[in-house]
Amino acid sequence: MTDNGWDNFGQQILDRVDDAIRYGDFSNLSRSVGNIINETIDAVRGQGGAYRQGSGSRYGNGGWQDPGYANRGRQNQYHENPAYRGGQSTQPVLYNQYPGGRVLGILMCVGGVLAALIFGVLFLAVALVSFGDPFVIAIAAFFAVLTALSVALAVAGTRKIRFLGRYQSYVRMLRQRVNVPIRELADRVGKSIDYTVRDLQKMIDKRLFYQAHIDRVQNYLILTDEAYNEYRAAQNEYAAQEQQREREQVQQTKKEQAEKEADENLPPECRALIEKGQSYIRHIHESNEAIPGEEISAKLDYMERVVTRIFDVVRAHPEVASDLNKLMSYYLPTTQKLLDAYRELDSQPASGEHISSTKREIEETIDTLNVAFEKLLDSLFEDQAWDISSDISVLHTILAQDGLKEDELKSKA
Repeated sequence: MTDNGWDNFGQQILDRVDDAIRYGDFSNLSRSVGNIINETIDAVRGQGGAYRQGSGSRYGNGGWQDPGYANRGRQNQYHENPAYRGGQSTQPVLYNQYPGGRVLGILMCVGGVLAALIFGVLFLAVALVSFGDPFVIAIAAFFAVLTALSVALAVAGTRKIRFLGRYQSYVRMLRQRVNVPIRELADRVGKSIDYTVRDLQKMIDKRLFYQAHIDRVQNYLILTDEAYNEYRAAQNEYAAQEQQREREQVQQTKKEQAEKEADENLPPECRALIEKGQSYIRHIHESNEAIPGEEISAKLDYMERVVTRIFDVVRAHPEVASDLNKLMSYYLPTTQKLLDAYRELDSQPASGEHISSTKREIEETIDTLNVAFEKLLDSLFEDQAWDISSDISVLHTILAQDGLKEDELKSKA
């Protein structure tokens, strides 16, 4: 690879992107960048540059391919704890639509109040005329007990009426839903979440809800066994993915620590190149997190992986650092400018045709840059394959000179 060819190539790309950002005209940006890449690669190949045909290259028309890139999208559907959303309930018997007991509750309340008044008056009347007579005092005590029992009956009736009233309030909120946050139910009846949970559990125990379950982790009431099983499966999957993310985070931390220790033994210019590259990789990752679109996220995921592999090669083979220094000075600043422009466009409250077309053009340019990154990575592996082929050729020559090749051994035998 000739530094001058790549240098002119990189400068042309950087100038084209600068002009697009300065004038706000991104039309045909990806085509222009693609033409520059193709012309430069053809020129470098014509000069016998690094891009040699064959030698195990895994790219055809699009360059080195990472398996699954074309169909890979953002896999962050569980980056937040999932609350099961459920669908529309079509089952007519999820709960008792006509619970009995309200009339009984009214009778208990009214009868208890009337009985309490009657027995209370009799108690007072007997108590006032007792004059210490044990028999009269016993009668007064008897009326006192009946008064207390009547009050208790009235209270029980009142509680029953209120209990059924809250049940009806819950049911009105649950119509056409198979799950609901308990916070909504608690707000509806003006009670705390803990009180509402106990209330709902009593209703489940009394078979007012036929299949209902309470999830105390997320505080949800789920009305069907099927919905509850799906919810638990989603929770278990989320927990498993959280554990996997934690394991990956630990592995990533160990890897970064190992890379940091390995980098300390590298030449200063190689360390500087890797540190600069890591800052650009972080910028790609942060931009990916900030941009919600799944399609561009897949492109940036892929770009981050390819660029990371490039610097892994630099870390393993410091001798290629000088070949990448000028090239990286153009590729990555260009990428950073494009991502910053895309994020600014994406943050606009309204998206007109101009913004949409500009974003599409930037996405296509990112595809073009991904191809360039692929070919750069592939060229590094080609250089290694070339060196290995040379070593093998020399080894075969030595073996032949010593008469140790297999065909010569057979002829001697």
